[in-house]
Amino acid sequence: MAEPLSPLARRVRQAGIVGAGGGGFPAYVKASSKAEIAIVNGAECEPLLQKDQEILEHFTSDVAAGLKLLMRATGASKGVIAIKAKHKELVEKVEAEVKGEKGLSVRRLADVYPAGDEFCLVYEIAGRLIPPGGIPIQVGVVVNNVETLYNLSRAEKGPVIDTFLTVTGAVKKPCTLKLPIGTSFAEAVSLAGGAAVKDYAALDGGAMMGRVAMDFTQPLTKTSSGLIVLPRSHALIQRKGALRGADERIGKSACDQCSLCTELCPRYLLGYAIQPHKVMRSLLFSPQDRKTWNQWSLLCCECQLCALYSCPENLAPGKVCAAAKADLAKEDISWKSSFLNAGQAPKAHPIRPFRLVPVKQLIHRLGLADYQTEAPLVREDYAPESVRILLKQHAGVPAKPVVKAGQKVERGELIGDVPEDQLGVPVHASISGTVSVVGDYIEIRR
Repeated sequence: MAEPLSPLARRVRQAGIVGAGGGGFPAYVKASSKAEIAIVNGAECEPLLQKDQEILEHFTSDVAAGLKLLMRATGASKGVIAIKAKHKELVEKVEAEVKGEKGLSVRRLADVYPAGDEFCLVYEIAGRLIPPGGIPIQVGVVVNNVETLYNLSRAEKGPVIDTFLTVTGAVKKPCTLKLPIGTSFAEAVSLAGGAAVKDYAALDGGAMMGRVAMDFTQPLTKTSSGLIVLPRSHALIQRKGALRGADERIGKSACDQCSLCTELCPRYLLGYAIQPHKVMRSLLFSPQDRKTWNQWSLLCCECQLCALYSCPENLAPGKVCAAAKADLAKEDISWKSSFLNAGQAPKAHPIRPFRLVPVKQLIHRLGLADYQTEAPLVREDYAPESVRILLKQHAGVPAKPVVKAGQKVERGELIGDVPEDQLGVPVHASISGTVSVVGDYIEIRR
């Protein structure tokens, strides 16, 4: 039987707080762990996005308060706010905020990609290497992103019903917004002045790890971080939107096994058994015979550096690795059962510091230099006429509706819940209005 949650962890769960920068892992789990070091991941190395910078700039004390709460909950004696050194004024502001606070400090990071990967971040700050296939808590570290800590500091005031995101790229007024969860992509783009081109798509979540979005009726979620609007003809849209069959067919015919995808891989440089060029080699074999080669993908973090920067042929080793991991999962092959798992601890490559990829160089490689501009926070509140709130915005099981069509709800009211013995968090109404649809999502109209 699971131990009862601490008062803070229970409050975090009831507020529906999840990791706001990635897969939406329920934050109450991390708040229930025991750690030596708590890290605020403010690296934000996805090109063009800056919502974390804006939150730190405008809500500095809230983020610091959230970090102190997390430290008390986990017993961590050190709390580190990690920010890239290039944001000089912001770094100085945050340093002034934590000055004199016992155990709190700011770590200035290099402007490289992917500095925000947990494995890289924990190594840079704590000098510890997470076990292959493991998580930071295994080395005494807990990591949360900026917005998650902001939400944690406000858990007593109410649940998570808004999300921050940067809207940039081919829009008339690039900006960072705080919008009710369930607001459509189209409305977010409109608030950024609208698209500056006629035929456009967007990268939802960033240029590197984001996905191509063509449907702008989609709703924002707790994990939304940014929309980069680009012409549909842009190379990034074309490459990231390519189907698996095309990626594999081209890779099979053009990959010359130069191994640059491996030599620049962030996880490989930390000493992990990940070798994308060997996964690309698997394309020469029939699906059933690919298993052995595919296992070199199991520790891939899917940062897509290999596909969008390293490969001189513009192939897609990162996407091939992601597909290989999915294929292996269907056959219950994980790192734990892999033949590569010899129980050896990773050891960082001595040449690693000289192979880190500057974000400025990456932006040029991606064809995004023309869109590099400030996207300041817009402080005005926005109230959409309707929202669609997904019941699954987090890792774990979906929330189950606790409202019915025709029911009136108030902003902040519980509309979907998860049993306490299951992994997940509740969802709440982000606007006041009437429930119009209950399905995989709950639609509310004002």
